[in-house]
Amino acid sequence: MKAGQQILSLTPKGTEALRSRAPKLDADVRNILSLIEQGITSAEAILQRSKSLCDEVIRGLRALLSNRFVAIAAGDGAAPPGTPESMPSGTSGASARLSLKLGVSPSQARFALSNFCLDQFGTEGQSLADVVDFCSDVGSLQEALNDIRVEVDRRCPDRLPALVACVHEINETDF
Repeated sequence: MKAGQQILSLTPKGTEALRSRAPKLDADVRNILSLIEQGITSAEAILQRSKSLCDEVIRGLRALLSNRFVAIAAGDGAAPPGTPESMPSGTSGASARLSLKLGVSPSQARFALSNFCLDQFGTEGQSLADVVDFCSDVGSLQEALNDIRVEVDRRCPDRLPALVACVHEINETDF
């Protein structure tokens, strides 16, 4: 595992849902929980081992994260800034709005996120804008957005509404 790589782990709620065979969980989500329980802890490995389509796995992972069945931790086991477990409860509503829809225009998203980084961080945002420019699909753009969110939380939390507005604008390009 690479240093700093994010890993997925079951929360107590996720473990209970898996053991109790909660009827609310569909087969794809149950499969993802089972893979995580078996030690498959990266999103890439889950995508490779799951029998479901990529979009269904991503949708399932997002649902598991938003419902707190699964948590994200850094490779060293600590929760990175910006995860639901490390955010104050007042910001959890905003984090839900910071998910890119799967059908957004990648070129529009790259443009909007790069501009946000440069507008909000000035020359210090150039490295984030460069990362965004290398993103070729919605999944990699979501990862870049997560990094941007961490930087906003760390450097200038008062600018979170501007990031939320940027993401809302991007999501309007969903077809």
